[in-house]
Amino acid sequence: MPPREPREHIGYLIWQLSQAYAIRIEQAMRPLRLTQAQFSALMHLSTYGAMSSAELARRCGVTPQSMGTAVQGLTERGLVERRAHPTHGRIIEISATPQGEELAVRAEQAIAPAEEEALSPFGAQERARVRADLQRMLATLNPHTLPSGD
Repeated sequence: MPPREPREHIGYLIWQLSQAYAIRIEQAMRPLRLTQAQFSALMHLSTYGAMSSAELARRCGVTPQSMGTAVQGLTERGLVERRAHPTHGRIIEISATPQGEELAVRAEQAIAPAEEEALSPFGAQERARVRADLQRMLATLNPHTLPSGD
């Protein structure tokens, strides 16, 4: 029996979709001088508030090393700041500065056309279903990226 066509494998489809979407996000972030990891970090910090670098890495789905590099770049630009945790002195929390929160809003606006393009084949109810299905898959494969009850 011959192997199935690549398009019949969910992994192949997800990978191809991810690659195509990542190119669009990278292009949208370039004028803002943000990497995808930095964009994700700003979005999480602006939405959920201060957190450790390790927690931020888990939520963004990147390695701690990659997050360290992303945070360093954001810190140098004054978009995030690091402070000792109020009750756990050994933990350093990262939070978005007002400039970082402003840039997060601009970045979200910058990616809106890419999201619209990706969802253009679907009607309103289908779009909600696509989001829900993708969130369910992600919650199964990497539950840390979708915090619950924050």
